[in-house]
Amino acid sequence: MFLQKHKQLASLADLRKGEKAKILGFSTEDIPAKFLELGLIPGENIEYKSSAPFNGPICISLCKSKCVLALRKSEACEVLVKKEG
Repeated sequence: MFLQKHKQLASLADLRKGEKAKILGFSTEDIPAKFLELGLIPGENIEYKSSAPFNGPICISLCKSKCVLALRKSEACEVLVKKEG
């Protein structure tokens, strides 16, 4: 698969606390409108802030607008990112 060949590419759920990344796109063509309404658009830089215990939601920060969002892990798996660094 394409993601396995490029180690810097991952889903949003694969990031760890403090890691920064750029949103590249989505794993499905049926993009939930919620993603776009929240500002999760390709090209946006994000930072992984934290995650809730027991596989709970993750918290990310949109770098440009300084907004903080919480997403379910299942939703975060659909967002493809490129890790910085």
